[in-house]
Amino acid sequence: MVDMAERRKNWSREETLAALFLYLALPARLIDDKGEDVQTLARAIGRTPAAVSLKIWNLASFDERRRARGKVGMVNASKMDKMVWAEYSSGGDELIEEAADAFFGQLDQLDSGDVMSDDLQDAIGASLPEGRDRDVIISARVNQRFFRNTLLVNYNSHCCLTGLSNQKLLVASHIKPWKASDPKTERLAPDNGLLLNALLDRAFDQGLITITKDLKIIVSSMVGHEAPKDEYLWRYNGERITLPKQSSPRAEFIEYHNDMVFKG
Repeated sequence: MVDMAERRKNWSREETLAALFLYLALPARLIDDKGEDVQTLARAIGRTPAAVSLKIWNLASFDERRRARGKVGMVNASKMDKMVWAEYSSGGDELIEEAADAFFGQLDQLDSGDVMSDDLQDAIGASLPEGRDRDVIISARVNQRFFRNTLLVNYNSHCCLTGLSNQKLLVASHIKPWKASDPKTERLAPDNGLLLNALLDRAFDQGLITITKDLKIIVSSMVGHEAPKDEYLWRYNGERITLPKQSSPRAEFIEYHNDMVFKG
């Protein structure tokens, strides 16, 4: 429980941004009062892990994608939470950079060497340059990790075509490519993603396969169609993907991939 003294201590903008950073960087299963990074941030800002966890899920209450991450937000978010989420919704990458700076600024107050969990290091990279470049790189990696975490939940950690469940071989594939997607409305949209194994992700990215609006795989005529090559791609021609829990691939993203990426 959060004691009365802590409840009366308002969260600052910097503390709220640090909590936002953890929400975006970590999978939902690690965001509770037992999570290593939640506990680290709690020590840095002088709050309980339960309070930090609650703050994170209060922020999540504004996230329309939260159900695809496997957990809904709380219902008692503050005006600060609402304001910070509104900034994130309108500012995208810029606020992630500020959130990263706020998080590490809080951790700098701790007298500790290794203060990040392995999961967080995986999300942002173990070694990064100092200054502005660090925050830009972190922003891109956090966005990509958030997108991957969402798709892992949405597709139950299985390749949507082969059923492969080894997470080391699963890739969060953008239907409309990352570089072409609007950073505010499209890059992190769960209906702009497919969870594929590494081979199919590469083929999809290179336009050797695509997906139709009725969610069937089509193989490019550029791919050799003779045994044993058929085993790798042609065996899936006409196969329908496994539907996600929610946020099925959006028609406009599929159309973009068909027209701009696929080498039919």
